[in-house]
Amino acid sequence: MARVAGEMPFLDHLEELRFRIIKSAGALALGLAVGFWIVQHLNLLMVLKRPIEPYLPAGGKLIVTSPTEPVMIVLKLSFAVGLVLASPIIIYQIWAFLSPALYARERRALIPGLLIGLLLFLVGAVLGYVYVVPQTLRVLFSFQSEALAPYISYDNYFSFVLQVVLALGISFELPLVIILLSIFGVLTPTMLNRFRRFAMVLACIAGAILSPGTDVISMIMMTVPLIFLYEIGVAGSVIVHRRKKRRAMSASTAAILVLCLLGGAGSLEAQVPVVPRPKPVPRDTTRRLPGDSLAPRFPGDTTRGRRAPGGLDSAAAGRLGLPTGPTRTFPAADSIIEGLLALPGYQTIRYRSDSATLLAEEKRIQLRGEGMTQRGQSIMEADSSITYDDDDCM
Repeated sequence: MARVAGEMPFLDHLEELRFRIIKSAGALALGLAVGFWIVQHLNLLMVLKRPIEPYLPAGGKLIVTSPTEPVMIVLKLSFAVGLVLASPIIIYQIWAFLSPALYARERRALIPGLLIGLLLFLVGAVLGYVYVVPQTLRVLFSFQSEALAPYISYDNYFSFVLQVVLALGISFELPLVIILLSIFGVLTPTMLNRFRRFAMVLACIAGAILSPGTDVISMIMMTVPLIFLYEIGVAGSVIVHRRKKRRAMSASTAAILVLCLLGGAGSLEAQVPVVPRPKPVPRDTTRRLPGDSLAPRFPGDTTRGRRAPGGLDSAAAGRLGLPTGPTRTFPAADSIIEGLLALPGYQTIRYRSDSATLLAEEKRIQLRGEGMTQRGQSIMEADSSITYDDDDCM
């Protein structure tokens, strides 16, 4: 289907969704046919039975309880194999439908994320079949006695194996989900660290639900991997957060003005922009008259008027070619802004720029393009950008 540039009408979205569903269903049907061939010719039923063979009576065969059960077992196993084979196409169709609604950075993160997610699922499923299923069976059959004769149906055994394999495969997606949410800014290491104690409780609950048995050992075998995978996701989130912070800091390569709202901002005079202080003049280049406490301190400064504390007066700044007031103003306040500015008990800070980014977790504000900020009567402005870091008061 050719994609129309720009936004699509609602009916076009439904048409494309129908098209993607038909393609996914066709891929699943083809995968089911291939899976049926694989089950029949590679004898996957015997492969699936191997973990339980040592615990079966002489002959080592599982039983069936109805004439239709062998057919259903073959179809179920064929569907599972076909779903794995068709999953790349199904994932691609989902991606093709959702990708136009994503930003470029989100698409760059999701493309490898989907492939890694499929690989992690397969790794978890294989580990579940190779390691967890045999160990769980060993624990469960350790409670058998001579008074009990195990007659296990293939359907019950298949459901048991499928539960373990799917549980481990889905559990291995946890680190990837955490890292992707960190890339999109939904999660941060701080939030994950605060949530850790709740994650431990949820891991125990999930381990009890996903465990194929009712014993404590089976639950622990499912809970420990979940906790370990959660910590891997936290470590990945820390790496992503650090990289994002380094990119954010390196992007501010233009002039960055120092803004300390807790300390020095209150000492600035009204309507006087922050400008770089002139370099101190060597003592032998400026002639100070005896007894004149108001002698000039800068070259070319012949005024004898008293300067404002901590800076130049407007006359001296004008002779030095420095701005004597703000070059920009804030837009006229509407009724909502006026109501907010009039709230008692608050310190009002106003911002203006071409674009503003608020990093709440990092307590940092980035103003890019003709940045300007005002606190009380103190005003700061910059031609390029202003970055305020609340943690460092910078």
